[in-house]
Amino acid sequence: MERAVQTLNRLLAAEYGNLVQRLAEADPFVTWPAAEDSAEVRRMGEDSKRHQGELIQAIIRLRGAPIPPTYPTSVGGVHYLKLSFLMPQVIAGVRDLVKTYEQAGTTGDREADGLIARILADHQRHLASLQRLHSNLLQTL
Repeated sequence: MERAVQTLNRLLAAEYGNLVQRLAEADPFVTWPAAEDSAEVRRMGEDSKRHQGELIQAIIRLRGAPIPPTYPTSVGGVHYLKLSFLMPQVIAGVRDLVKTYEQAGTTGDREADGLIARILADHQRHLASLQRLHSNLLQTL
């Protein structure tokens, strides 16, 4: 079960370090054209909080210790910025989360593997939604 705890903690760290997590706290300026982005980012932030809680509960169930939250400095300077300016970074961050979850592999614990698959599906769904909203940006990323 140690491998499962390590994998879940690695995924928890990825959730903590994602820009979406920070945007919920920073509340960037939203222009009228970015209203759809704002709604999607809000949903993503709510899912991120839920994912963190579920990962923590799974780690505790496996008798592990969840890592404390840490945040990369790259997500610190988002105050006073327009959400539309941050969207390429948001999309890249969700892509990174999808990649991280896809590379997690199996943990040896059926419940943990099921949780990882559910969270991966959430991130894939959000990425697909962002890709629909920003097909023009994806050509430059």
